[in-house]
Amino acid sequence: MVDVGVVMPVYKQVPAFLEAAIQSILTQTLREFRFVIVIDGAPEMETLARRFVGSDPRVEIIRHDVNRGVAATLNTGFSHLANDDRLLYWTWASSDNVYHPAFLEVLRGTLRKGPESLGLAYSSFNSIDNQGNRVLEGKGLVAQRAYQSQPKEALLDGSIIGVSFMYKAEIARKIEGYRLEPVEDYEYWLRLCEHCEIRFVPVELVDYRVDSTLSVSATLKSVHQHRRWRYAYHLARMQARQRRGIMPEVTLIYPLRSAGQSEIDRLENVYEQAFSNYHVHVLDLSVDKSVTRKLAEISHPTTAFRAYPNASRQAALRVFMRGVSTPYTMVLDSRLFPEPMDLTILVQQLNRTGGEVLSDFYTDDRQVGYRYPGDGRSLTDFTGELFRTTALSKLMGIH
Repeated sequence: MVDVGVVMPVYKQVPAFLEAAIQSILTQTLREFRFVIVIDGAPEMETLARRFVGSDPRVEIIRHDVNRGVAATLNTGFSHLANDDRLLYWTWASSDNVYHPAFLEVLRGTLRKGPESLGLAYSSFNSIDNQGNRVLEGKGLVAQRAYQSQPKEALLDGSIIGVSFMYKAEIARKIEGYRLEPVEDYEYWLRLCEHCEIRFVPVELVDYRVDSTLSVSATLKSVHQHRRWRYAYHLARMQARQRRGIMPEVTLIYPLRSAGQSEIDRLENVYEQAFSNYHVHVLDLSVDKSVTRKLAEISHPTTAFRAYPNASRQAALRVFMRGVSTPYTMVLDSRLFPEPMDLTILVQQLNRTGGEVLSDFYTDDRQVGYRYPGDGRSLTDFTGELFRTTALSKLMGIH
């Protein structure tokens, strides 16, 4: 019985990679499925795809006359399959990955045998280079499996699903299609999983080409393209939290009288943190809003600018703090977070302490220290500490 539909979006691709990807789908142990290849405005790829497919009756090739992007191409493919009521399970395959023979069979079996609430199954995968050599083995692969096996809630912090997946068509029909490139897959999982449970299969079913020559990830190396990716990544998580009624946990305040490269670097450093459930507020103390003009060039969905022309740093902080409602607050200075997990660790550690702890911070030897009532340090030393908002307001004399 044909109950699996596979879509492969194809733009420009290394011919050998495309052939390997197509053949790995055609030689699956699960023999019956529909396979739609969508050529996205690259006619030379259509010629290759037809040659690689031959006369296989399971395959249909359709095309866009102009390049429309991955999200639109996936939507074209799944729209083509949507009217086939036989198809209970959907997946899509990249044109440069290699899918192990049991890829479809294992994931379909997981969904078919699971409870009705199970809507998405996903597995581990191998990372390979352009020559097919594995770049992650041993402890690295164990760590990847541990990361992917986190509960569904961890999706709000990162894309634990990865590149090997299958989901129920009936769940997919409940939401709109793919969008928000270049994080269209991650953003889709966030919406899909609001309607179903997920299950991790701890076995490698795909060889994933890391940054292959013509992959989307290879195009994200420039500063501009990385910022575009990062903006979409943060936006997807922010929107998912808003849909679920999850409020921001941390307010990050950055008071500045002027802005240059070091201030840009500091904001970028914050945006690269693994923890993302924050709002950043830049307090522009300049006379002419020059700070806002400079730093607004680096767009971010959770950053806002507040103008306090020529105000003192302390006066601006005191005014702004009266409106802060998140549980935790940090006042930023020019010091960078050395590691991407730094803010995550501070939030986790403060969550674990009792109310008597006012804040936590990193000591000079990179240990987590704690501030208790009665600590005699001055207000100017409070930057770089993650405070309970009520505690910081009290220390600043705000009631």
